[in-house]
Amino acid sequence: MLNKNNIYFVIFIVIALFGSISLAAGAVQLTADEIMDKVKENQAEYENSKTQAEMVLIDSEGKEEIREIIMFEQEEADDKITMLMRFLSPKSVEGVTLLSIENGDKIYLFMPAYQKPRRIAGSSKQENFMGTDFSYEDLSMDYQNDDYTKELLEEDDRQYILEILPADEELSYSKFILYVNKAQFYVEKVEFFNLDGQHTKTLEIKEVKFDDEGRFTPMKMQITNLSDNHQTRMNIIEIEYDLDLSSSFFSIRTLQKPVL
Repeated sequence: MLNKNNIYFVIFIVIALFGSISLAAGAVQLTADEIMDKVKENQAEYENSKTQAEMVLIDSEGKEEIREIIMFEQEEADDKITMLMRFLSPKSVEGVTLLSIENGDKIYLFMPAYQKPRRIAGSSKQENFMGTDFSYEDLSMDYQNDDYTKELLEEDDRQYILEILPADEELSYSKFILYVNKAQFYVEKVEFFNLDGQHTKTLEIKEVKFDDEGRFTPMKMQITNLSDNHQTRMNIIEIEYDLDLSSSFFSIRTLQKPVL
């Protein structure tokens, strides 16, 4: 026979059990699309930006080459980004300027030695950009594209792991695996898989800066080419938002200007 103390203990267990069931039933698991929507919501908002950064190329033996760059970005219709990036140093790459229009729909490269911009053909977009581990298409990649198929593979206490299947047949990747920070909803790591399904590159976000509203800006990142263990690090030195830029700034004519 249960005594008074035992009855209280049983009641406590029943209440705790049903309470945990209710909490579990009330917990809503986010879909892959909802997770990526939250990542979008948490990104810094701006019409355009100016970034000064340090790019460090590291070979398999640890030898480093440091490059200084300046980059301008502008948000276009349908959340597409147009970007203009110029190397400031060293002398070997000084003045080389890239213009990527609307997520790489059109890409132009200006090299001072040739005095004329050239358009990067679609077949060349998978080539590495100026000896870095970023291809031309990497620089304008949109993992959040609404046309891409997204699936939540698994989650733990710290991360969501998503598989992204591109809809663009011209892309040189078959899929991406994204690791999303669960507490603050930003992408911590991206794994790139080629058309043969091999994991070829890994992009890692090493440091993130949050504003007063909790929106994030990646400040340090690193991409590694797994085939030759070559790495490219990007360290953001300074970033400015919502500048007064002319409507013609992001143009082929700007590529050839000596000063941006």
